[in-house]
Amino acid sequence: MSDKKAVTVTIYGNEYTLKGEADPNYIAELAKYVDGKMSEIGKKSSAPAAKVAILASMNIADEYHRLEKAKNENLKLIETLEKNLLEMKKSSDGSLKHSLEQKEQLDKAKTEAGEYKKKVEEAAAEILKLKKDSEAGSKAIDQVEKFKTEAEKAKQEWENLKKTAEMQKRDLEKLQEELEKLKGELSAEKAKANEVLIEEEDYKSQVSHLNAELTKVKEDLEKAKQEAEKSRTTKLAPAAAPTHASSFLPSDDKLASLFKKIDAILE
Repeated sequence: MSDKKAVTVTIYGNEYTLKGEADPNYIAELAKYVDGKMSEIGKKSSAPAAKVAILASMNIADEYHRLEKAKNENLKLIETLEKNLLEMKKSSDGSLKHSLEQKEQLDKAKTEAGEYKKKVEEAAAEILKLKKDSEAGSKAIDQVEKFKTEAEKAKQEWENLKKTAEMQKRDLEKLQEELEKLKGELSAEKAKANEVLIEEEDYKSQVSHLNAELTKVKEDLEKAKQEAEKSRTTKLAPAAAPTHASSFLPSDDKLASLFKKIDAILE
């Protein structure tokens, strides 16, 4: 356990010896702040020192409660922003490169929000510590003013961040609309491709059938050729004469039908 240090301070013209574990310079600053508050009130009133001390304590308590209220409002604002950032982060999942870049910005904003929240919590902890450690229950005025300035500045920065987040949300909604439109166009193209595929299958079927008929014609022609060759090289009696080669050739009607099918496929 650390030893308590005694510090002699002057408040409203009276010397007091204060003991505490805090830094002597810090205790002296607190006493100076309380002395300033009492002197400020004493200039405006001829009330006794006890009443002046009470009025000074009221002013200090008012400042403290105002800071507490501002802290709570800032914490609520941070929670709301974090919720909005999480919702925007979810809506950006699965989008294109642009949405990924926005996601990185939202993550960065969330990190900044965490840092700001931590900063506010540290400031609140410092105020509570000041209240416990100091019998006067106050903080140096320069520290209070500095905190107020930083809080206002942070609030303005969060307002700007909120506007930026709203713009990014609108961009995401627009991107989703474009993606839906693209899906519709792709569906239409897919339907057309299916129609083409069906036509191609039908075409293949016709070609396959035509190839079969052409193969049959080729076989008939080959038989006619062989029969003609046989009739030229072999001498037979009239009663045993071979069948004429033309009997193996396809008919004119069959050839005409085959050519029509070829023309239909080529068209």
